[in-house]
Amino acid sequence: MRIPVHPRAMSFLLGVLVGAWDSTYRMKVWHREREEELKGSGERIIYVFWHSRLLPLIAYYRRVYRSRFSEGRVDVLVSRSKEGELMSRVLHRFHFGTVRGSSTRGGREALLERARRLRGGIDVAIIPDGPKGPRYVAKMGAVALARVSGCPILPVGVSARPAVRFNSWDRFMLPLPFARVGVYFGEPLYISRGEDLERARLALEEVLAEATRRVDSGLGVRIEC
Repeated sequence: MRIPVHPRAMSFLLGVLVGAWDSTYRMKVWHREREEELKGSGERIIYVFWHSRLLPLIAYYRRVYRSRFSEGRVDVLVSRSKEGELMSRVLHRFHFGTVRGSSTRGGREALLERARRLRGGIDVAIIPDGPKGPRYVAKMGAVALARVSGCPILPVGVSARPAVRFNSWDRFMLPLPFARVGVYFGEPLYISRGEDLERARLALEEVLAEATRRVDSGLGVRIEC
């Protein structure tokens, strides 16, 4: 994708658009108590969600997370590509932090930096099928971080109706104005120090797919995974 204008100007325009757009959403959250129990016990959370479902979570973060956990912050892993630079700038406008890196570029450094931020009291978010797929196939990053840090993974299923689906590798979801947006928190997943990473990766893939199926079903959206 070619960015036709300077990323700073583009991020400002996108930030204004996204902020106005997502203020119209009607939001329903399932099992919010799972997030609240982890936060209440002092746990730092590794949030995971599919690449195509990112956009509605900006609304959740602005309208729910920051009001419930005013001292908290979520840092998102963003690739080092030009598209990642644009996404990083947009996320900063909504008070997210970012860690630059991916499974192919700066992966080890990003893993160590995310572990450092978890130790420093900051939650992190990982998109396990990003930045380029395959769609709904989890990579190792989240489970490797959970094993190193001891922090729980919290799978987040996200959906919206009505929504436009783009003809991209991930079928990116854009909720229409006044859409119903659903957020479903799955059961936390802990990865022990000695656990096999491939087995943990498959377990993550299944619990995240299940959370996504649940939220799609709850909104009457065709189930994809």
